[in-house]
Amino acid sequence: MLVLEGRVKIGRRQGKKLGFSTINIVVPRSVKKSQWGIYFSLVKIGDKLYPAITHLGPLKTFNFLSPTCETHILNFKENLYDTKVTKRLVFKFREVEKFPSLYMLKKQIRRDIKSAKRFFGF
Repeated sequence: MLVLEGRVKIGRRQGKKLGFSTINIVVPRSVKKSQWGIYFSLVKIGDKLYPAITHLGPLKTFNFLSPTCETHILNFKENLYDTKVTKRLVFKFREVEKFPSLYMLKKQIRRDIKSAKRFFGF
């Protein structure tokens, strides 16, 4: 299991524009390309763990080549900017992809969230 920690920072707001708010932390230099992917994850905020889905790697559809660590916490709406979080990337279930359109990306994100909810027993 890959564990990443950091303070939530303001990202490019692409997730929010697509309708899926995310929390972003700086990707440590120790993360290897082989670890890039989409993960079912758990986010620790204070003493609580929240089920989530995490994208680790470049935002290929937007042609952003630097890796990001963006996490959508399932059924969660609080503002976490500047909050220290721990992201536990539990299970990598697919690779990072470039989608031909924003419509196709949103469709895949919806499928990923549905899969994450099944994984976590929602």
